[in-house]
Amino acid sequence: MTTHVEFESFNIPGARVYYGNVLPYGLQVKCTEGSSEPPPVAQSAAALRSLGESGKIKELLERHGAVLIRGLGHPSAQTFSELVCVAEEGRGSYPHEQIGLAGKRTPVAKAIWAANEGPQDPSQLVLPIHSLSDNIHFYCLKKAPEGGATPIANSANIYEKVLAEIPELVEEVQKRGLGMKMLFRSPGNEEKGNEFDWAGEHSFGQEFLPGDDEATQRQKAEKQVLRLTSDFKWLEDGSLELTQHIPGIRRIPSSGRLVWFNGLVGRHGITRDIGALDPPYVGRDGMSYLLCVYGDETPIPRKYLDKLIDVIDEEEINVVLEEGDLLLVDNFQVSHTREPWEGERKILVSLWDGAAPIAVS
Repeated sequence: MTTHVEFESFNIPGARVYYGNVLPYGLQVKCTEGSSEPPPVAQSAAALRSLGESGKIKELLERHGAVLIRGLGHPSAQTFSELVCVAEEGRGSYPHEQIGLAGKRTPVAKAIWAANEGPQDPSQLVLPIHSLSDNIHFYCLKKAPEGGATPIANSANIYEKVLAEIPELVEEVQKRGLGMKMLFRSPGNEEKGNEFDWAGEHSFGQEFLPGDDEATQRQKAEKQVLRLTSDFKWLEDGSLELTQHIPGIRRIPSSGRLVWFNGLVGRHGITRDIGALDPPYVGRDGMSYLLCVYGDETPIPRKYLDKLIDVIDEEEINVVLEEGDLLLVDNFQVSHTREPWEGERKILVSLWDGAAPIAVS
């Protein structure tokens, strides 16, 4: 029986080198002679806590942006919770508080959520995003029989590519910032296949009580919205539209590098693919969509956004997660998405906060 879990580095197919560091960096359990069984979860957790407390996880994430840990075994939501909680708590991080959730995501264990469960069509490509947390970690509970990779991209490299190929976009983002618009449907009018509304427990309904009337619900929802932005309005159909004003480009304290840090490509891609880019901006699902704008509400030219999708697509690394794999991601340095798949696939996520990047003024 394994009495002490040790790790060794391994090469991940498709990994790339940025600024002298490989992305993602691979760690796997070092097998003891004569044993092929994975270590007990408690021993794996103890080893990860040691890595966290020693500063090793922080060092690896700052250097590489993402670390894939393989060989821990015993795949389950509880296993993921035990492993990721000790690793993050060991380095002084804390679970991200989910506010303004704009997707279908279910909590399944302590600090563990199902990955975005909408749209339900697994054949639909989801374009790259950054989450609202400092770190987002992935865990493979069940690998799809075909497809279903988790593409990631280095955000500092993306910034350099966008600067080289779409300099006008970078200039305007630096000058105007971005207005990231979100539309939360009223309860009962959610988007088909991605059911969420402003009243959801992890959107803005955290303080709702049974019996609250609509006026009370709106008042309580506004209290939560103000934690994100003061720029919001109620629409005639009961939907809630809000705009978060962000710089769009940030600087990582540990390296000083500028990073492309926003959700433009994902927002534009969804609107494009659903057929809502032209007036009246209604998609094939019958829902209204919001266009991408700069911080001053000026629409961003479609040609820039289409090119942005092409630029980022070329820089993605398709990471294939095996069952039990734990992928630790520095959300500020690395964007993530998912590839289409066939069959059953179960990926869990865990979001954590610690230190934030510096906004570029």
